[in-house]
Amino acid sequence: MHTTSKSYLSTLRIIYLALVASMTLFGVVSFFLTVTDSIEVNADADFVLMMRYILFAVTPAALGGGYFVFKNTLSGAVGLPSLKEKLMKYQVAVLVRSASLEIPGLLAAVAALITGELSFLLFTAIIIVLFIMLLPGINTIVQDLNLSRKETFILEKPDSILN
Repeated sequence: MHTTSKSYLSTLRIIYLALVASMTLFGVVSFFLTVTDSIEVNADADFVLMMRYILFAVTPAALGGGYFVFKNTLSGAVGLPSLKEKLMKYQVAVLVRSASLEIPGLLAAVAALITGELSFLLFTAIIIVLFIMLLPGINTIVQDLNLSRKETFILEKPDSILN
């Protein structure tokens, strides 16, 4: 089966948005369970503070690590001979970066759930906004992979078969 640029972009977006949706859904569930007092929370102030410190440490580490791996993976993709190989490498890079972004978002939702502190959900909301800002599109793919005009034309034409 041949992969078209439309099918590649659709697959990438579906996977990407599934990651966003799972984090959003878990954040919403955490919010409602906390607000409705559906779960019993026995977290003391020291535990809440410890969770904040963990989140403050994990967030920049995960964001930085995701960015580093994304850029390193892309540097290996630029020299590949075919557009399809470049795009497959790009997909891997985006998924790794997304997983790195998702870690602090889900951790914050878990922290809100086990501590009863809704302020942790602000981290989740910020990560969701970052996800939306980093949503891969044709322009970002072209820029990130430094595609040639010919490759850009193929990517922009939905029925083009990726070689």
